[in-house]
Amino acid sequence: QGLRANVLSFGLSGLERGASSLGDIQSIEAGKRLIVFKHTEALMLVSISDRKDGNHNEAWLRLQLEYVYSQVLFILTDQVQAIFERTPSYDLRSMMGPNEANSIRNLLDRFDPADLDDGVGRSRQDSIESKITDDSSHGTGCGSFLTAGVECIHPIPPEIRENASKMLIHACSRANVSNLYAILMVGTRLLTIVQPSNPSSQLHTSDLHLVLTFVGRQPGLLTNELWFPLCLPRFDPSGFLYAYTSCLDQVTGLSIVLISPDNSTEQFESFRYAANTVTKNLGLRSIKTKVLRVFDSSSNASTSSSVSTSVTGHRYNPNRSDSGGDLSGITADSGDSERKKTHLDDAAWKMKDESYEDEEEKDDYGKGIAGRIGARPSYERQLSATCYLDNLLEDNPDEETQKEANHEAPLLTALKVALSARQQEEMMTSYLQSASAVHFVFRCDIYVGNGESSGGMGVASTGAMLTQCFGPPLSFPFTDASSQRHVWDVYQRLSLRLRLGSSSVETTMDALGMITDTQQHDQYNMDSQRVSRDCPMQCLLESPPNVHSVTYLQEDNEWLFVGLNGKFFELYATLPATITPKTGTAYCARLVRRLMGDERILFLSNPPTWGS
Repeated sequence: QGLRANVLSFGLSGLERGASSLGDIQSIEAGKRLIVFKHTEALMLVSISDRKDGNHNEAWLRLQLEYVYSQVLFILTDQVQAIFERTPSYDLRSMMGPNEANSIRNLLDRFDPADLDDGVGRSRQDSIESKITDDSSHGTGCGSFLTAGVECIHPIPPEIRENASKMLIHACSRANVSNLYAILMVGTRLLTIVQPSNPSSQLHTSDLHLVLTFVGRQPGLLTNELWFPLCLPRFDPSGFLYAYTSCLDQVTGLSIVLISPDNSTEQFESFRYAANTVTKNLGLRSIKTKVLRVFDSSSNASTSSSVSTSVTGHRYNPNRSDSGGDLSGITADSGDSERKKTHLDDAAWKMKDESYEDEEEKDDYGKGIAGRIGARPSYERQLSATCYLDNLLEDNPDEETQKEANHEAPLLTALKVALSARQQEEMMTSYLQSASAVHFVFRCDIYVGNGESSGGMGVASTGAMLTQCFGPPLSFPFTDASSQRHVWDVYQRLSLRLRLGSSSVETTMDALGMITDTQQHDQYNMDSQRVSRDCPMQCLLESPPNVHSVTYLQEDNEWLFVGLNGKFFELYATLPATITPKTGTAYCARLVRRLMGDERILFLSNPPTWGS
């Protein structure tokens, strides 16, 4: 208690002096404790780490504080700053409420590599469903935040994922829904997302993380429809959007999220109609009628959103005088430009070594992704529609189970296979063996819609990319929380080395200061830039790699940690120290090529937009 009181006293005195830039004291190291401060206009956030389990470096703690700040805006918008400027002693907890405070805890838990996503696998009703357990939700965990990428459900055959996207677009079109975003998800992992074609209106990864975490960890989702206001800080921090969510299938945990600037009853009914359309197309029963409104935004903001939109193919013409958050410029692209099919570039990883490559791999050099997929055996070719039931029903199922599975929608069958522990174990083991690794996490940047675009006034838009990540959970020999957190700490340092050339605190703070200054002098889209200025660590990790780099760390003659990146990808891997850095890098490059070849089943390889 005494330490916290002294820290808060120090921080408040700094806040009174106007210490809101990175030029003031940002952290204190006192013995084994590391104290990190995050200053905004009127709010100050503090993180205190005793560093007992693993080494919590400053950059990682700062990233957590930025996400906590984003979560506060997600619930309250940036109007909370004005409230605290007028009344500094106001209790934030009274505004957040107990349920919303839990959402911050849920978000921070995802930064812990020992935390498992328990958002899927709820039912134990029969022999098929009993195989989809909570333990099947294997994923990268905090790798999503390390790589600034969204984790997708995998492996899913590309034609099934694309049909799910088309089904979602069709359902919203039939319901005349005036929505900005439509999402299908399982737990906190993404199946597909439909966004506006204007890159400036597409979701940043941090905003998508907030939505997936908040919805995926709602205990009432499986038995209720949810209708709640939310703010997307990197999209528009000043106003609310409104989200409808419902669980379509309790067996797999498949859920739908529809987001709109409209808060009307008609909008809710349109969302419900669209969700029911998707449910019927999946061969499931209609959505339950019980509705749970998470919280009322009337006490925090007006019932109307400050965001107005005009999305091609969707009716929405709000008669509002708000201009600060106007997005009336959102229109569909002409569609004349050809969609880009190749999202990853492995030009820098043609590092052939006769002892590592088989003849089949040698023939793949210089080929495109589509060519490699057709030329080499991969999980995509193994996941034909005829083998789904064989994988699930090999244990002599009863006649009723067999009958239900035969009439099941291909999407639900594919999800059950993807969520099965055996499928995940076989797939991850295959990838690990190809690099002689014990763990890895992979990031790729994939074009949304027609690909690269300018955000306006010569500013390159990062919204034109949907960053995704993939990797196995940490397991043997990293069985305790301390060893698992240590692995992620090393990955964090490798990530900073790849971007900045050094993982030192001084280099990191200089880079964050440059990002803050750049955002501060940028006059384009001031609202979202203001939040970006307050979250420079998010911006640093979201920035795609612009050079091909390799770095490694050999530790205690036990483990070799390798980090490498190129255009549109990053990889962090853990290998035995008996492997030399040169050989380990070649192994990792081989793994990158294989993951790129399996892009279509591991990721949302063709993210759709409205009108596409």
